[in-house]
Amino acid sequence: MAALAKALSEPLRVNILDVLRRHGEPLCQCELRPLFGIAQPLLSHHINKLVDAGLVEVERRHRWAYYSVRPDALKELTTWLS
Repeated sequence: MAALAKALSEPLRVNILDVLRRHGEPLCQCELRPLFGIAQPLLSHHINKLVDAGLVEVERRHRWAYYSVRPDALKELTTWLS
């Protein structure tokens, strides 16, 4: 739980997770970057923290990375917050 809490301690990461959760389908990093107005390396840094915490999964398609929320991650987070 500490890893989850640490990953979500940054407001931008909470926003990224929320966008991914709402979208439902995997989103390309090229679609995420303009939503937040940040450089690609900074987006990658924050997404990697979410991936490391087990909240987000990544799927590589050629040159691009597509991100989605791990289905079981939200269940674990919801249980913890309840």
